[in-house]
Amino acid sequence: MRHRSYENASDVQLLQDFTARARAVTGGCGYVHPGDIPHRLFSGNRLYDPSEVLCIWEDKEGVAAWVLIGPRHRAYDAQVRPDLRGGPFEREVLLYADKRMAELMRRHGIEGDQMLGDAARCDTIRSGFLKELGWTPDGDPPYVVNQRSLDVLPDLIIPEGYTIRPVAGLHEATALAALHSACFATAWTPESYRTLMQTPGYAREREYVVEAADGALAAFTETWRDPLNRTGLLEPVGTHPDHRRRGLAKALVLYALHAMADEGMETAEVANSGANDASRNLYRACGFEPWQLLDGYVKPFA
Repeated sequence: MRHRSYENASDVQLLQDFTARARAVTGGCGYVHPGDIPHRLFSGNRLYDPSEVLCIWEDKEGVAAWVLIGPRHRAYDAQVRPDLRGGPFEREVLLYADKRMAELMRRHGIEGDQMLGDAARCDTIRSGFLKELGWTPDGDPPYVVNQRSLDVLPDLIIPEGYTIRPVAGLHEATALAALHSACFATAWTPESYRTLMQTPGYAREREYVVEAADGALAAFTETWRDPLNRTGLLEPVGTHPDHRRRGLAKALVLYALHAMADEGMETAEVANSGANDASRNLYRACGFEPWQLLDGYVKPFA
């Protein structure tokens, strides 16, 4: 078994292919959408070198597992090949992830006395390992992964005074950085967003924006594709505070669903925190239903 760090852009496609195949044989239980990999690596972990936070195990069959640490989120993703689930190898991977998480939290001065984790409710193997390794349920409402078919979609109605379109190019990085920052109170800069737009997996034609009559960007969603399983992902979805409660998010989500269907996707996924009523109501209004529940776990950071 070879254990190595992230090396280059080809590793993104390698892990996306691995994860798509794992979802194909398991029905998706316990596996992230392939689009989550570049999103979490280059957006959620934009403050870190990819080689510092992403590692891969390989054997003669190919990828055996991968772990992506999110120091500032105090959490990680750990994905193990289906034929290796439930045995000593998975336990070894999780022990490594716990240790590496603590190491990176110390190195980067991350505050907090707990690490955060989760397990899909359908994934009793993972929840069993977490409890064995000292993780305890956090008692919060579960995180919800929603899914819907793209067979029949509602007609798209765009509120008056707005248009929806794909991102036009790198020249929009400044406006996109401001929009993302306003939607989620994050610290994007034009330079950091321009960098994101040039990372593996990002495609500006699959990031959609709502534009107001004055040219201001009012809402956005990044979307991702899994061609093997014909499943699209919306991650994230945001509306500028100055343009909320006008039906823009619903119109944007439906626009993205129509685009996915046009590209041959058969289902779509989107997630929300169990405590986020606004997101839950939006996605239900767009035809999504709960698909997987992810229970949260915590472990003391020592």
